[in-house]
Amino acid sequence: MKRLLSIFTILICLNLFSQNDKMENINQKEVIDIRTQLEKEDSVNLYNQEEVTNLDLIEALEFASIRIHKFKIGEFDKKYKLQIFADEYVNGKLIKTDTLLDYNNEYVFFPTKEAYKKAYIDQIKILSKTVDNKSVLKFNLYSMSTQKEINLSKSSTQQFYNLREFNNVSWKLNNKIPLMIFASSWYDKRINSHRFCGVVKLNEEEDATKELLSNSPNYIIVNYKISKI
Repeated sequence: MKRLLSIFTILICLNLFSQNDKMENINQKEVIDIRTQLEKEDSVNLYNQEEVTNLDLIEALEFASIRIHKFKIGEFDKKYKLQIFADEYVNGKLIKTDTLLDYNNEYVFFPTKEAYKKAYIDQIKILSKTVDNKSVLKFNLYSMSTQKEINLSKSSTQQFYNLREFNNVSWKLNNKIPLMIFASSWYDKRINSHRFCGVVKLNEEEDATKELLSNSPNYIIVNYKISKI
């Protein structure tokens, strides 16, 4: 009788263990996280993801003194020399030219793991980070990138620089094509302070651009040049 009771007890325990295993498996299935990746990373929606737009992100980058510049320069049918310069002007006169990039318009990509092909760029991308008297520019040309530093000289504690881009940046052989400009503020005796105002998108042929450059006592133009190799 005692033996039968022991066997019965063992069977009951085994049954309980089996039920526990099944419950653990059920519970394990129930805790699978089916939320989206954004919900997993920001479960309380701290960053208000659904309301944040690309413009908001761009403005946030600019608040951190970072800007993104993309210039469509046109298409090429062969390899050329590509140079990017920084031309500094004081009172309308060129005083210094720095070479920021000396490369070419060709890049390499891999359509398959075994082979590569060559093509030609159609844009110049520049990332800029400007703080106080210095701006760091990073140039991206699809398969290569490099960065250079530009110094923004100031003659007054009130002086500041604004960054503007040029329209009509398509390449012309052996011509310097302006991409962007760091233009200095100027002193206005009527308000006894520095100010900066004028056209947002620049064009060398337009009077508004000429007026802006004539008012700015110090500016640096970032331009590029395509020439034969």
